[in-house]
Amino acid sequence: MSKDLYQHFATEDIPFIDKSLEWMRQVEEHYAPILTPFINPHQVYILETLGNNREIKTFSSTSYVPSEYARVLLAPDYFAPSLEDFEMALLEIEYSSKFQQLTHSKILGTVLNRLGIDRKLFGDILVTEQKAQIIVDQRFTTLFQDGIQKISKLPVSLVERSFSDIIKSKDGYQEREVLVSSLRLDSFLSSILKLSRSQTSNLVEKKLVQVNYHIVEKLDYQVKVGDLISVRRFGRIILLKENGQTKKDKKKVTIQQLLSK
Repeated sequence: MSKDLYQHFATEDIPFIDKSLEWMRQVEEHYAPILTPFINPHQVYILETLGNNREIKTFSSTSYVPSEYARVLLAPDYFAPSLEDFEMALLEIEYSSKFQQLTHSKILGTVLNRLGIDRKLFGDILVTEQKAQIIVDQRFTTLFQDGIQKISKLPVSLVERSFSDIIKSKDGYQEREVLVSSLRLDSFLSSILKLSRSQTSNLVEKKLVQVNYHIVEKLDYQVKVGDLISVRRFGRIILLKENGQTKKDKKKVTIQQLLSK
């Protein structure tokens, strides 16, 4: 790939770009599809961009199962996938909700700490008031079922379900138009979260802020349309579009905001 293409992405994306190019070389050499582990939407976008440049087809599991994290098939032009080709399993976490309600963070903490597995082996964790589910790499179904029998001291069992039984999390983004002083990261967050600049600077310096799934430590990072900003304990913000300026030089922007779980 030409160095010019690297310039379209953040420095932090380069290791994933290199891995993606390696996968694509394998597809071209063997004329057979390759399935990625679970990756975030920003990485899916990178794969689609690179695939278009190399005439390699990219198929995301999100076309079959609505989710944030996805598995992607990189394939030659002859390939037509089905849901089964993405090798995923849907596990329902059965527990007695009379005593306690499981949360996304409790489930995530248990999976990462008790199983000690890589984040790439599972996708979304879906939670409602009555149910909880997790999408996993099919090859590791038994590992999840055997390894997770308690979450926050609550006895649980993981039962495989059909993807037709998938639940919809209650999370919903609120879309609104807001005024910001500038698109500089600390200033932007200050306006959106109604915090002082020193408070937002502190969040950035403590590595509690991610942009497109990468920790960003530069206060002067310029937020761009399409950026997903995650702030621990404050939720997520997507900058959808810029709508010009006011007479007092404030920027009008449209955002989507998801409050922290």
